Amino acid sequence: MGSLAGKSPANTYKSLLKVADETNGVSGTVSVIEDGEGTATCLKVAPHKLKLQPSTDNNQTFLVETVNGTDLFLVDTLNDLVKVGASQVSATTQLLTFSAYRIVPTAGTHYYVPVQGMAEFGVGTAAEITGGTGTDPQTSHDAGATTDELVNMLFNVPFNMTIDAVKVLASNDSDADCVYNYHLMSYDMVNDGTTNDGNLTNGTVLADGQATAVDRNVLKSTDLTIQSSSVASGKVIACFVENETNTNDINIQVQVKYHIA
Repeated sequence: MGSLAGKSPANTYKSLLKVADETNGVSGTVSVIEDGEGTATCLKVAPHKLKLQPSTDNNQTFLVETVNGTDLFLVDTLNDLVKVGASQVSATTQLLTFSAYRIVPTAGTHYYVPVQGMAEFGVGTAAEITGGTGTDPQTSHDAGATTDELVNMLFNVPFNMTIDAVKVLASNDSDADCVYNYHLMSYDMVNDGTTNDGNLTNGTVLADGQATAVDRNVLKSTDLTIQSSSVASGKVIACFVENETNTNDINIQVQVKYHIA
């Protein structure tokens, strides 16, 4: 680094920093910090406030690094993100889990996977809920008298969120190889105080994927493909699994990585 020692201000003023208000200096209103020839920086100061505001969109407005140059904290104003840690994940990253034990399917039918805790299906336990037999799960659903079972299948979205990744772990109870199809969906849910409360509409595929050769001798790991990453506050999210091959029991865990938008 250079030194200003012994140098005239006339020759070094461009490297000096000052506030833009050359009459009042630092006052109650934030003042931009400029160099000696008036070029603005992204810094603004007041007696009790420090503000960072880029003059143009930039994905590294504020950056903290280790001595070795590893990014630890990044304010990305271009993409509206704050990233933290050596892995530089969004500071608002969360994990959502869907999981189930012993879903007994009909081949070619989509089934809801319960959110969070491992639900066991069978007599005296949870009841399977179907989601259609098309390529994708159905885009609307009227649970009718089975809304008590649907409660455990839905994640209520409390804020705008962005899906970053979806990973599935699955197996079954047979040596016969199966093909599993997975879908993560978002829906609008009626909540108007009528008998329509809980009905789902406007289904959208958020992520999907397929696993082949699934049997009880393996634990299949599948990364789903994101199809629509943004989910608005007030919607609900559901996860589905389909055994395309036969009626072998499905054991499944789905991890959804997302961040608050």
